[in-house]
Amino acid sequence: MKKLLLTIFFGFLLIESAYAKEVNLSCELSKYIEKRWALAEEVQTPLSKVSAADLKKLTLSFDMENERFLGSNLIGPDEYKSVTFSSLDNMIYFMTKGYKADEIAYYDTRLDRLTGELIRVMRPTEKTLQGQFENTGKAEIGYEQTKIYQCKLVEKLF
Repeated sequence: MKKLLLTIFFGFLLIESAYAKEVNLSCELSKYIEKRWALAEEVQTPLSKVSAADLKKLTLSFDMENERFLGSNLIGPDEYKSVTFSSLDNMIYFMTKGYKADEIAYYDTRLDRLTGELIRVMRPTEKTLQGQFENTGKAEIGYEQTKIYQCKLVEKLF
């Protein structure tokens, strides 16, 4: 009888841990900030004036046990080189292709695992700035767009 009870008990533990490793987050925009020039002030746009596309809820999924990013409707798999789970500052960093990328812009994205704050900063790449300078004689050096989301745990995404 003891063996049967122990088997059932450990079976429940194994089943629970099998489901516990996937973490799903639902995120809503809490701040929208733009900065046009390197020396300019940041300007926060009220959420009532932000486009509807920027206000849609975001989802992120992680396998925390194996420290893997499973997917998102915001962060595409071709956007980053790797995902780093830092135990020092409880952050998850999406390591981007950076300033030299062949894209229009690159994103600095990080998630604070303690507060649930997702910060996503968009900056133009070197290629974009060169194109602006060649076409207009000036480039928006220092341009940044920062979106700050508040994320909450959800049971399942679907």
